[in-house]
Amino acid sequence: MEAGITLQSQSFRLRERMQEANISHGQEVRADLPNIRVVALAGAAEGQALFCTMGAIRVREILNRGDGGPLPTDVTLEGFRVASSGTYDILNALVSSNGNLRLLVDDQSRVVAGSRVVGAAEAPIPI
Repeated sequence: MEAGITLQSQSFRLRERMQEANISHGQEVRADLPNIRVVALAGAAEGQALFCTMGAIRVREILNRGDGGPLPTDVTLEGFRVASSGTYDILNALVSSNGNLRLLVDDQSRVVAGSRVVGAAEAPIPI
């Protein structure tokens, strides 16, 4: 299932964690995003990402320094595919903050659930 952002995602927690990691407006980084909860939406092959239990962000690489301004409030999440509801770490995600907070799980990222690793380009498993 593909996990997306909903009103219940508590996107403000993601913004707080980004501020704690000293990520600012216009910046683009590769980062680890730990402990993101995914809950399946009833009657759909989609899920919602919940940031309420998210841990500290670990910046791996700064790709663009940004302008030091405040972070935007809108969040988009792309490519976050998981087999089922649960808690996941996104490793080496592309995170940018220009116009909106954009989290991209791409071919350089990994999604880890417990000891199982799910490749970002892997097709979702039907439920």
